[in-house]
Amino acid sequence: MTDTFEAGSRQRLRHHGSNAEGSLAAARQGVLGRIRDIASVVNSGGDLGSILETVVHAVCQDTPWARAGIMGANRATGFSELVTRYDPGHSRNAGLPTSWKLSTSPTLQVIEARRPVIIPDAQVADEHPDYQADARARGYRTIVLVPLCCTDAHNREMVLAVHSPERVDVTDEDIDLLTTVSHLAAIAIEKAKLLHDERLLSSRLQRTLELHAGLLERVLAGSSTEAIASIVEAIVPDPVLILDFTTNTVHGTRSPQSAFASDREWSELMSGAAGRAAAALIHQSEPCDFSRLIPFTIEKEGQSLELRAFLEPLRVDGQTVGGFVIFPRQRKLDHLDFLIAQEAKFALSTQLMRSHIELRRQAADVGKLFERLFASHPVDRRRVLAQAEQLEIDLSSPMRLLAVSLSCRKTGGCGGFGQLQSVLPSLLRRWHEAAYSVVHEQSLFIVLPQELVAQSHFRGTIFRQLVDTMRWQCGSESAIALGPLCRRPEDYADARQECLRILTLASMFDRKGLLEQSDFGPFAVLLSAVDTAAVTTFIEGTIGRVIEYDSTNSTALLRTASVFIDNSCKYRATADELGIHVSTLRYRLTRLKDLFGLDLEDAESRFGFSLALRLRAVSESPSGPSVES
Repeated sequence: MTDTFEAGSRQRLRHHGSNAEGSLAAARQGVLGRIRDIASVVNSGGDLGSILETVVHAVCQDTPWARAGIMGANRATGFSELVTRYDPGHSRNAGLPTSWKLSTSPTLQVIEARRPVIIPDAQVADEHPDYQADARARGYRTIVLVPLCCTDAHNREMVLAVHSPERVDVTDEDIDLLTTVSHLAAIAIEKAKLLHDERLLSSRLQRTLELHAGLLERVLAGSSTEAIASIVEAIVPDPVLILDFTTNTVHGTRSPQSAFASDREWSELMSGAAGRAAAALIHQSEPCDFSRLIPFTIEKEGQSLELRAFLEPLRVDGQTVGGFVIFPRQRKLDHLDFLIAQEAKFALSTQLMRSHIELRRQAADVGKLFERLFASHPVDRRRVLAQAEQLEIDLSSPMRLLAVSLSCRKTGGCGGFGQLQSVLPSLLRRWHEAAYSVVHEQSLFIVLPQELVAQSHFRGTIFRQLVDTMRWQCGSESAIALGPLCRRPEDYADARQECLRILTLASMFDRKGLLEQSDFGPFAVLLSAVDTAAVTTFIEGTIGRVIEYDSTNSTALLRTASVFIDNSCKYRATADELGIHVSTLRYRLTRLKDLFGLDLEDAESRFGFSLALRLRAVSESPSGPSVES
C-alpha cells in the first residue's frame, strides 16, 4: 500500500506545485494516524453505536471528505437507511430524508459487487435521482461508497459513504485508505456484536437462574398451577401451552401467530375445541426432550393454521397428567432456550405430580367411605358418619347418584376412563362443592346434591358438560344412570343397585344419555334380570311375524292389536280410535288369530303380546340428553 500511497501523493503534490517531500511525509503521517485511530477502536470493546460514530468521524480527518455516513440496506422495506453520520452542517440540513430507495441507490450495487463505487459528481448523476436530490440539498459532489461486509444490530448490510463538497480526483491511495478503514471497522463491528450477544446471553442466563430458583420455591411452597404456568410463560421466550389434566385446564396467553389470532383470541381458542385437540396430541405423543417438531393444526372460523411445536407429555406413574407445548421461532432451541425448557418441564412435572398425588389421596379416602355405604350388609351408621365428617361430606343432605359403566374401555378418546377419573373432580367442584366421584367395582359413581339435580338447567348445561368431557376422554358417549334420592346413609346401597339395573337395561336396549328406572317402564326390575338375547328372542317370537306381515302387505294388524289391548278389549272404543267400523275391527282380529294364532280374547296371549309391545317400545325409545341434544 505504501508504493501506491506515495505514487498517488506525488501525483497530487505535483499538481499543486508545493514542497513535495515535506508534504508527502506529513500526508503519510496523517494516513497512518487515522489508521491507528480506527485500529484503537477495534480493541476498545465499545458498543456498536460508538464504534460506528468513531469510524465516520475518523475518516473525515485530514482528508478531502467533509462528511461521512454509514448506510444500511433494509431489503425488507426496500430502502437504504441512514445508520449514523458525521456532518458538521447537520443542523442546517435538518428535515432532509434519511432513507432512499434501494432500487435507485448505489448502496445495493456496492453490497452485491463487494467493491467501492465512485460517483464523480452526485449533483449531475441522473442514474441515482435520490442521491442527486440529496447532494444538491446538502451541497456535496464527489462520493465514494465502500462495502463494510458486515451487518448492524438489525441485520442490515452496511456501506461506508464519504462526501466531498468539491469535485475531487479519487486516487488509488484514497480507495486503499477507505478499504483499510472498512476492513478495520468490520472487525470492530463484529467484535462489538459478539460482546453484545455474550452480555445478553449472560444476562438471560442470570435471569433464568433467578426465575428458576423462584419457580421451584413456588412449586415447593404449594402455589397454584396457574401461578406456576404464569412464571413459565415469563421465562420461556417462545409462546407456550401448559395443559393440566388434573384440573382440565389449558394455560396459554401468547399467540404463536398474531396475524391468525390475537392473544385474547388464542386464549379463547385454547379453552375450547382447540385445547381438546392439543390434549389429544399430548396423549398420542411420546417424550422427545424437545428434539422433534410435531405438526399442530388450529381451526378458527373456517380457517386453519399449520404450526409445528415441541410437545412434551407430563407423566406420573405412567399416566399422562398434563402437557407442555412450545411453538419455537426456529426449528431448534438454542442451548439456553433448551436449558430453560428443561427446567420449566421439570417444575411443571413436579407441580402436577403434587396435584395428582393429592387427588389420588382424596379419591382413596372418599372411595373407602362409599365402599361402606354401598355394602350389602347393614351400615355401621356411627362409624360411617364419623368418617364422612372427617372428609367434610354431609350425608344428611339429600343426594343423588349418577353411575357410568367402566366395562366400555377407551375407544379413541384422549385418555380413557382412567383419565376421566382425574379430570372429573375439578369439573364437579365447578358445579358444587359437595359433588364427588368414586370408582366402585366396575362402575364410576358421581354423587350430586339434589338441589343441583333439581335445577332446570341440569339436563342441559350441566349434564352436557359431563357428556362432553366423557366423549373427549373416552371417545364415545355412554349411558349414565340417575338413581333415586338418598336422604340417609342406609339409602346409598339401594340407590347403587338401582343405578346398576338401569345400566344393565341400557346395555340390553342400547340406550345412551341420562336414564332413570322409569324410562324402562313398570317391568324394569324384572327386565334387568333377563339377558339381552332372551328379550330379543321373545319380541321376535311374539310379534316379529306380525311386523313383517304389516310391512309386506301394508296392513295395520300390529297397531290394531295394540290399541285393542290399550282400550281394555272394548270394540267400540278401539274402532273409534282407529277410525274404522267395528266389523272391520272384528275382521282384523280374526286375521291375527288365523295367521298367527294370536287370540286377544285369551288373557295369557294378551299379556304376552302386551309385554312384547312394551319391550319393543323400550328398545326403540330415544336416548337421553347428549352432546347433540
